[in-house]
Amino acid sequence: MYQVLYRKWRPKTFADVVGQPHVTETLKNELVSGRIAHAYLFTGSRGTGKTTCAKIFSKAVNCLHPVDGNPCGECEICRGIDDESIMDVTEMDAASNRKIEDIRDLLEEIRYTPAQAKYRVFIVDEVHMLTTEAFNALLKTLEEPPSYVIFILATTEPHKLPATILSRCQRFDFHRVTPKAICGRLKYIAQQEGGDIDDEAGLMIARLADGGMRDALSILDQAMGKSKLVNALTVCETVGMAGTGYINELAGDIAKRDPAALMRLINELYANSKDMIRLCDELIGYFRSIMILCTVKDSDGLIVASEAELTELKQAASNFTPARAIEILNVLQSSYEKMARGVNKRVEMETALIKICGIPDNGTQPAKSVQPVIQHSSPDQNAIINSLLSRVESLERTVRSGLLQSRSSAQAVPIYGSTSEPGGKAAQESNASSVNVREISDSAKIYPEWSRVIEALQEINQAAYSVLANSRGFINGKYLLIETGGFGRDMLRNSQVKDAIKNIVKQISGLDCRLGPYTPSAAIQYNSSESNSSSEDATLAYAKKIISRAQEAGVDVEEN
Repeated sequence: MYQVLYRKWRPKTFADVVGQPHVTETLKNELVSGRIAHAYLFTGSRGTGKTTCAKIFSKAVNCLHPVDGNPCGECEICRGIDDESIMDVTEMDAASNRKIEDIRDLLEEIRYTPAQAKYRVFIVDEVHMLTTEAFNALLKTLEEPPSYVIFILATTEPHKLPATILSRCQRFDFHRVTPKAICGRLKYIAQQEGGDIDDEAGLMIARLADGGMRDALSILDQAMGKSKLVNALTVCETVGMAGTGYINELAGDIAKRDPAALMRLINELYANSKDMIRLCDELIGYFRSIMILCTVKDSDGLIVASEAELTELKQAASNFTPARAIEILNVLQSSYEKMARGVNKRVEMETALIKICGIPDNGTQPAKSVQPVIQHSSPDQNAIINSLLSRVESLERTVRSGLLQSRSSAQAVPIYGSTSEPGGKAAQESNASSVNVREISDSAKIYPEWSRVIEALQEINQAAYSVLANSRGFINGKYLLIETGGFGRDMLRNSQVKDAIKNIVKQISGLDCRLGPYTPSAAIQYNSSESNSSSEDATLAYAKKIISRAQEAGVDVEEN
């Protein structure tokens, strides 16, 4: 009968365990020195070797001829444990045997001494599933078991265990296996099975397995059923992925904001029976890599990709800003959750991609008043054209209504973090915390230490740094005014970001500052003391400037 790869290639010694040297070396040293504890707790994500190490340990502690802490695998005890003919090693699944009656049956067995081996070893898998009553029944015996009994508890969720249980066990945390280690092990096993797997396919399986060796071997087993020579295309066909080619094409159309091309690709993938949830997951992984490349200088170890894939990712990252990448991830994550709840997956995927096409480079959703994209314009010009049209329309409305002079009065703008509650004392406090930002901005000077502030912010809050990296700081007395876009202003309303900047400024300059937006009177001074003619001249100059920019972008604007 055929035996699946993850069972056939389950490690027989500690040396065969992949990616857990901190666990295996410690266990071997304890066995060699004879410092064997009465209870162990193995924790970690699925498929990282918890149960495997428990079985190796149960053999090693009873082996008649151990070799440097490892079981020999040849003696009658080792062979008996492997073929389950020796009953002194008991494995119990707490997910299906979780009641107090099951633990009482287990405690009843503990009363009997080993029949053939030196120790009776009880391996309790998924121990976090036990009921509170079952834990209480196990507690006293776990603390002081008979000298011939060893408990090994395994769980993926150690936080669900009572503190009284945790305090009575020697704990070992199993790490996720690195992609490089998974890829190497897959290549070795594939060759032993008469096949081969290339590096790109190995890294693809490693990404899908998410650090679990068992999951990786299951995918390899299935892929080798299709072909002995496993490549990236074989893996994609095996697990139903869209694949690197489709993902790169989708990302390119997202960068160009081309919804028509995206809809055609989704239709093609849907016709090929590709799972939309998995496609969304692939896009999330892709744009996570884009976000990292946009915000982190040294991305080594953060992205699982071959050299060729990494080169393509770096080239693609130049088409996105950090803010836009973050907003794209937010839309995809939301859609993934909706699809998991059972909505129409294809429609949700298409809706998400159309939303993504509308996200500008500053990361914020476009205003509802923006006109639809002009059909004959190139995708790169669409955002510029729409912005210019909106500004021209706004200016025309202002001129017609004769409100230019009313805009000349400076507005009181709250400093970041202030409140504006009306009435009584609250209103007085609000007025006290609001200042004439335009007047302060006009007389403010460039803050020379702002670059140092941004560098220090990078160490504390990477997200804030990526958004504020190109901002400028201005100082006027106790006010530190920051010149940044809409997304940056939203970021500065976050209390953690504000406090971080204030603390950095205090350390650098010794200034206990208040933060505010840098809002100068702009290129045109709308001053109520000026004559109507001078105001109109300024307005015309401003209008001509906008018209000039619109014409550069290919938009015909009529002057009246």
